[in-house]
Amino acid sequence: MASELIWPYVISKENPSVDGYLEWAQNETDPTFRLKYEQVFFYLQAIINFRTGVRFNRPSLRLVARRMFAPIWSARRHPIYRLIEIADEEQWLRLKPEVRKLIQERTVISRSKLSNQHQGHDAILEEINKTLKSLIPFTPSQRHWEIAARNCTKFERLRTNLFNVIGYSESEIYRPRTRPSFITESNRFRVQIRKTQFVNPNVSNRVFRDISREWILSEEMKKFSEIARMKRVDFLKARRIKKTSLDAWRPIPVTSEEADRQKNENLLTKSQLLSIINSLTPLLSDIEQSRFRSLSSQSRDSLMNILQEVRNILSDKIINTNKEE
Repeated sequence: MASELIWPYVISKENPSVDGYLEWAQNETDPTFRLKYEQVFFYLQAIINFRTGVRFNRPSLRLVARRMFAPIWSARRHPIYRLIEIADEEQWLRLKPEVRKLIQERTVISRSKLSNQHQGHDAILEEINKTLKSLIPFTPSQRHWEIAARNCTKFERLRTNLFNVIGYSESEIYRPRTRPSFITESNRFRVQIRKTQFVNPNVSNRVFRDISREWILSEEMKKFSEIARMKRVDFLKARRIKKTSLDAWRPIPVTSEEADRQKNENLLTKSQLLSIINSLTPLLSDIEQSRFRSLSSQSRDSLMNILQEVRNILSDKIINTNKEE
């Protein structure tokens, strides 16, 4: 995809250059091109940077990559990862410098002692967990886990010796690939991309669709990164400053159909209705606010009526204010 994003610029310029492409890409307004450009050169690059930071034990690269990718957790429905990301950031700021330096140096380790083969602790624990699962029954008890954990190294050595004696190998038997190679699949993908002119901003009468041409993408996807960053800032303010929750938080809609469903209030959940009402009641007077308290026990239909009533009160206030002016 990266090559296809560069291809329209290369064929349109006599003397293409890196600086020229970066300037050309920043000035492009085609929504499909802008979306794929951000996905490939920003978010996908953040994932690659994170993997590189882990592999070569470069803490600054890992940290930058995580912050680059963080808005994605607020863009779509990933509430757990949003909380983890904020908790890690807060903990990181509270650490003493010597502790922070120790974590940077030891957050990944190299079991092979090679500088380009570091692993994160979670990946190492996952490997150990898979090994332990191979040593216990399908429905293990706590006692089985304890035995396997205490004697894991001995069991592995015993199994290896046994397999060597009987001439058994755990490696997969070689068979010819039934699927095309990665290079062949990549070439077919590039042919399809160029045939449909999917990321060519110079094509006229373009429609903002997905790569299969089946779904029309939403208007919010045109400003995906901007909206994602704003959602992350709002979440940070709510959690760390106002100490409140964003119950009415919604993911950025991908397709136009999803966007229409979000705008239809008849499909809102009870918690979303409560959140909308709570966001409007501070605009009311103290007497009016007292009428709309302790609404969590109300049914969804009642909340729909209450929401309309609150909006009517606010609209009347606006009309009266305009008359006085």
